[in-house]
Amino acid sequence: MYTLIGAITLFLILVTFHEYGHYSVARFFNIKIQKFSIGFGNDLIKWKNKDGVRFSISAIPLGGYVAFDDPHDVDNYEKLTEEEKSRVLANRPAIERMLVTLAGPIYNFILAFVVFAFVGLFIPKQSDLVSATVEEYGNSKIFKVLAVNDETVASAQDFEMKLLNLSGMTGTIEINLLDYQTQEQTSVTKDVVNLAFDQENAPSSLFAITPYRDFEPIIGDIESSSIADLAGLKQGDKILQINSMEIQSLLHANTMLNQYGRQIELVVQRTDSNVRINLPAKTEGIAYGIRLAPESNDFASSIKYGADQTIFWITNTFNILFKMVSGSMGLESLSGPVGIAKVAGDSLSSGFIPFLLLLAILSISLGAFNLLPLPMLDGGQFLFIVVETIKGSAINLKLKVALFNLSYLFIMALFIFVIFNDLARVF
Repeated sequence: MYTLIGAITLFLILVTFHEYGHYSVARFFNIKIQKFSIGFGNDLIKWKNKDGVRFSISAIPLGGYVAFDDPHDVDNYEKLTEEEKSRVLANRPAIERMLVTLAGPIYNFILAFVVFAFVGLFIPKQSDLVSATVEEYGNSKIFKVLAVNDETVASAQDFEMKLLNLSGMTGTIEINLLDYQTQEQTSVTKDVVNLAFDQENAPSSLFAITPYRDFEPIIGDIESSSIADLAGLKQGDKILQINSMEIQSLLHANTMLNQYGRQIELVVQRTDSNVRINLPAKTEGIAYGIRLAPESNDFASSIKYGADQTIFWITNTFNILFKMVSGSMGLESLSGPVGIAKVAGDSLSSGFIPFLLLLAILSISLGAFNLLPLPMLDGGQFLFIVVETIKGSAINLKLKVALFNLSYLFIMALFIFVIFNDLARVF
């Protein structure tokens, strides 16, 4: 049930927003619109607005479209008045046609930004700290992830994406780590041939590494009359040292504070000065009353989070598409309707925030895919307009139709391929 609800909800939001992009920009330029449809095939639900635009929800839920009058449809075109003909999309200036064509993908990117920014209000501030446990070291030590093949890691998701971007590689991969306890650098290396990742698991799992989003070690709350409160610790204190060891992350601080049988000496930063605090040795059943918590986003930082995430996913989506087209990343990593429906159901059952994050990422994927230069997609239509503008005349209609049909066959073949991909994973 969650899978069905999640898939339908995702489909309706993504397709409606994409097509509304085309529709709203066309309306802005007063371009004549025939129809706005969610889905293809026979209309299940239909109505008209006061401007005569037909709206419908159709039988085949595999996309949507905004239909415009076509001068090549001579019978219907000749029924239009001269004023209506002047408002036909094909008769409008090239810049207007370009903007209408690009509006769908751009609206997908805008939707992603808005969703990411909204999610930012409910999650901690961004951090460039990535901590991890490593199976090679028995999962008992905590490391800071520094770099992948000398490329600095900016976040936990950046770490996974840097690994994923190495798909197809043959050679040695080196992941640089910092041992929090000894403050010494080490690395995990792996020799790979035509590197491929299992889609069911994070790329880091191939290296037996479990990464965590980590944050600065800031005290979020002190329990009243607790050991920490009586010792003088305060909310907002940032832990700099524990027993003379430099503390770089919240996870590291928690590990050090949960030691038993040893007195704890803290150095914390409070406003512009450092304060030294002593805590007695902890025994079983005794808690200091400290809750470490990252800073929450305010409105401004949530907007920044939205922008950063949108740029991150646009950049990496195009990078992955390029790798697939160039052959360095296999098509087996693509997901179709079955896979997306399953992920949608899983994310919906996990909670509202995971579902919103999936919505934002898929919105970017839809926008990026539609910008591919295939005649059936927005990117191909945009390319036609550019070529015709430079050429100074229309592209031969038969050539256009042939290219459109070829791109249609390619996309349908890809669609069937990813469905079999999905079914193979599920069963």
